[in-house]
Amino acid sequence: MPHTEIEITAELVQDLLRDQHPDLADRPVRLGARGWGNQLWRVGDDLSVRLPWATLSADALLRKEHDRLPALAPGLPLPVPVPQRLGEPSERFPRPWIVTTWVPGTPADHAPPRAPRRRPTPWQRF
Repeated sequence: MPHTEIEITAELVQDLLRDQHPDLADRPVRLGARGWGNQLWRVGDDLSVRLPWATLSADALLRKEHDRLPALAPGLPLPVPVPQRLGEPSERFPRPWIVTTWVPGTPADHAPPRAPRRRPTPWQRF
């Protein structure tokens, strides 16, 4: 299903939350970002909803993320959005979707470019 077949709006996200996770439905919803495979919607101050919208491969990746990332996240060297809940396909939205924690910061595409940090090669350490 390419992204042109369904319009994802704040109202749709609120409806999905109301249907499947009603305890989150009263939180404000606003657009966070649109990527190639997903749209990210901010839910309140501490959560986000990610909905696949362009690539079909995003569905399987989203389910893997939901299954595996909670165990991996504590050992990662930087904060990552941790899956909290999984939304199932429905009449309103025919694909799985995910509720994750919100990680504050500046998206990489909005940050100013900077030179990469250079790590010393093994022979430069001595």
